[in-house]
Amino acid sequence: MRIWLALLGMVAMMLASASAHAAEAVAISGQPFGVGQITVSFQKADFGDPVDSNSFAIHETDNRIFYPAFEKQRVLGFLQRLAGIDGVTPPQRLTVYFLFTGNEPLNITVSTPTPQTFRITPTPPPHESMLTAMELLWWRKYHEAFREQKEWANYPMVMETYLTAMLSRRLGLPMPPLSKSEMEDQDAFSPDQSVFVLMNSDKVRAAEMRSVMMDQSITSPADLPTPRPINWTDIIAPRPASEVPIEPLAKAVPPDCFYVRFGKLSNYLWLNKLLEENGGDLGMMIAARGVKLGLNEVVQKQLALKQSELSELFGDAVVADVALIGRDAYTREGAAIGMIFQAKQNDLLANDINKNRKDSLRLNKKLGAKLETIKVAGQEISALTTPDNTIRSFYARRGDFHLVTTSRTIAEQFITLNADTDSLGATAEFLQARMRLPLSREDTIFCYMSSQFFQGLYSPQYRVELRRRLRATTEIELLKLARAAAMNEGLPDLKDETLIAHGFLPTSYGRRPDGSHVVEIDGKLQDSLRGAPGNFLPIADVAVTSVNLEEARDFERVREFHVSHWSQMDPLMAGIYRFKLDDKGTERLTIDARMTPFVEEKYGMLTDRLGPPVKRQIVPAPGDVAMMQFVLKGDFDNQLYHYAVGLQDVPFPVDSYASGGLLNTLRMMQSTPGYLTAWPKPGLIDRIPVLGRLATPDQYGYSQFPFGLWRREYNGFSTLSFHREILQYVTPQLALGEDEHSAQARIHIGDISDANVTPLANAMAQSWAKRGSLSNVRFFEEISAQLGVPVDKSKDFAENLLAVEFVCPLDGKYETVGEGAGERWISTAWGNKKLEFEANFLKWFRGLNARVSMGEGQVVLNAEIDMWREKPEPTLKLPTFNFFGGGAAKPKAEKKPTKEKAEEIPPPVTQGQEF
Repeated sequence: MRIWLALLGMVAMMLASASAHAAEAVAISGQPFGVGQITVSFQKADFGDPVDSNSFAIHETDNRIFYPAFEKQRVLGFLQRLAGIDGVTPPQRLTVYFLFTGNEPLNITVSTPTPQTFRITPTPPPHESMLTAMELLWWRKYHEAFREQKEWANYPMVMETYLTAMLSRRLGLPMPPLSKSEMEDQDAFSPDQSVFVLMNSDKVRAAEMRSVMMDQSITSPADLPTPRPINWTDIIAPRPASEVPIEPLAKAVPPDCFYVRFGKLSNYLWLNKLLEENGGDLGMMIAARGVKLGLNEVVQKQLALKQSELSELFGDAVVADVALIGRDAYTREGAAIGMIFQAKQNDLLANDINKNRKDSLRLNKKLGAKLETIKVAGQEISALTTPDNTIRSFYARRGDFHLVTTSRTIAEQFITLNADTDSLGATAEFLQARMRLPLSREDTIFCYMSSQFFQGLYSPQYRVELRRRLRATTEIELLKLARAAAMNEGLPDLKDETLIAHGFLPTSYGRRPDGSHVVEIDGKLQDSLRGAPGNFLPIADVAVTSVNLEEARDFERVREFHVSHWSQMDPLMAGIYRFKLDDKGTERLTIDARMTPFVEEKYGMLTDRLGPPVKRQIVPAPGDVAMMQFVLKGDFDNQLYHYAVGLQDVPFPVDSYASGGLLNTLRMMQSTPGYLTAWPKPGLIDRIPVLGRLATPDQYGYSQFPFGLWRREYNGFSTLSFHREILQYVTPQLALGEDEHSAQARIHIGDISDANVTPLANAMAQSWAKRGSLSNVRFFEEISAQLGVPVDKSKDFAENLLAVEFVCPLDGKYETVGEGAGERWISTAWGNKKLEFEANFLKWFRGLNARVSMGEGQVVLNAEIDMWREKPEPTLKLPTFNFFGGGAAKPKAEKKPTKEKAEEIPPPVTQGQEF
């Protein structure tokens, strides 16, 4: 440590003893890189959103500067970060740490975004340790900059992970110590974290990139037999004694497929219109996102399904029933998914499907599309495909049932299915589900995921192929990044072997167990076995006939975990019914979702701490716009404790809301007109110490905590709030009441579209949206700074790298401004004083009541959601039920004035409903 401090001191003395511009800069030459540091002051013109977005750049006339790290410096910076105002108060200086090549003078322009020019002459280090100290300082700052970006990123940290690992290998620098979250990411492939592999989460993608770059991934040839599957415990689902009515469509569906039934085509159209009103993605109904995946369009194109005007006008007269089915929902990578129809008029439906297929063939001839008749299980079906799987559509018929699917395996299952013995509708599980959510409910949507469906996701085929396709995606991303980094450093030969030899690619690149590899076709990178990213061959269609030792051990660990801790997969079911509440466009969705059978022991602390379902509840106080409550067991007794968090609908100072910083968080909590209450006392609240002792209440039951927190004991309730007046108003009105149904958790949210708390909700959503907007721009500029991609091309590179489209969550448009060294990205929404932001959920949300009950071998969620809806032109897009990933569709098209027939909405029904 003393040596390290001495070396840093020598660096500081060199900086202090230089002249004029050199007083703010130093460059020490070395091989293969020298290390430099330069500090500039901000200009007044820099203050504002471009500075917040890190619109910094450093350029050298001969392109000799690489891998810069930018550090903003403020007076009392630590205290400002603690207060959460470091993103508001303009920084005073910017220090840039960088690598460079050569010994000639460096002609540097630093843009903040105001350009400032410098000429620095590199000097040899007084001794080698000086270069080492400067290099380690740069390395530390480089990694700190990436960690800061990780806090902002709403995309996989693929590029940052690549650069850190690549430079560590090439320069012999130690990998920086992992943060707590990074250490958790390292365990992304452990058996107890296998759900993250199923979800293809960002942490899994980063872990795989790190593993490949460090030559730690699975690469040896597959020469062992496929592992035996997990020995699951059978679901106890006795067949009903009497006949249970089920829909005929269920007997045409394989039992290992998820099943989302719409009942009639008009219900399917309703969901699509709902998606269209909210950007094509149910997740967008809550919050705007910074990326758009276009999954609806991708799957629609892949299946070659486009709803005709005939179907829109006469859909229910042509189609008796329709469902979305699949073996998985990996629509971001390439899913085994399909649509199944029961026809009322076979010829009309078949003609419509075949017309779509011929139109798709004509429009995609340049992609190599071909339409042919193939034999599957001895029967002829129609296959429409392209070499890269952009189109992969199998059309099979079986009596009145028509299936269009991306998966040949699903098509074969459909053809060979014994409807009376082997179908989903023939299983005891499904019959039990239809007893609980009977057909007579006439649900708008009925969802069912069988235990066989979940078991399939944990099969050897899925576990092995999920990791192999993750490796395939990673290697495609690696090659794009390696080529860009090598070109930036001036390497003329970009062949794979050259990139490996120079350290831009790991030595294990291209060595995979199944022999697949990256190929380039028409200038686009894709996998030799799976096709183009985003349209990979469905996992159900990939034959995993052998594995290597590492893959066998990996699956064995997964098997041991599930046999010991999670030996049974519980089926899920949900019924959703919609009806009209008024003539102003307000509708209500009632949701009845169940997991049954449910084994409590598998869910550990979640079920250990919850009390049993009870009808007793805390009644919301007058003026509460929201309340969430739950029942917990006592730590040392059998007493049940009721806890509730309430929010009063009173004006809220929106200016007090700001993201980040301990003090800002505290200020926001202090300003929130909410309270936390518990019954009976003494409970958890009463055990909160105040400066080492328990708070003693005064004669009115009030006691004060540090930071302005108050507690009041009143009528058996113990209540906390930052507002004494809230306690004074709420506590006399707190009471227990009886609900008609038992539950362990309940939530109520009123109509917040025009309430006193609406500005707060909108301000929070706008803050998150702005953060997402800035995050994207930071990524574009990072690509330009680290890989040398021209500024105006960096957005295209980012989208090509991650196979997404970046959009501004503030509804602005990304564009470049400035010229030369000062060119940078902005959003047109920034600084727009006329911008009227409205959070997505405020546009439609009008209220929620929900309760959860765990007991008697099942988990039940009952919910009522009130929503206000527009009525756009009826169009059809395939909904994406992306159970294991995210995605979005294209933005809403501009509405055209039309005279539209009023949509018929069913009236309220109570049969089979719990609300």
